[in-house]
Amino acid sequence: MRVRLVLPLVAIALAACGGSTSPTPPAHFSTIVVSDTGFAPTTLTVQTNTLVTWSVTSGLDSHVIRFTNNVPQGGNPNSNTLVNGQSASTTFLATGSYTYDDSLHTSHTGTVVVQ
Repeated sequence: MRVRLVLPLVAIALAACGGSTSPTPPAHFSTIVVSDTGFAPTTLTVQTNTLVTWSVTSGLDSHVIRFTNNVPQGGNPNSNTLVNGQSASTTFLATGSYTYDDSLHTSHTGTVVVQ
């Protein structure tokens, strides 16, 4: 009899807690174009909880996005090697200024400002 009473109580407790530990999805989205000549835009201003995607649009060079200060907390901020048609994304959860470069072309730099 006690087992029958406990199981409904566990189900009610799980429902009250939401029963899920998945993170909140991003509220905003933005894209930075990566080409053989650099990033566009070079400075992007976004709100917190924005998913920023670096999208490679050139076919000649490979690119690696690397944060050079103030690493964002919303996922793996540094990309693998990207080629034409590939992308990498990071969600920005905290305000601040985040600078990055293309580690294969260090003269290509950019900044994401999160307000």
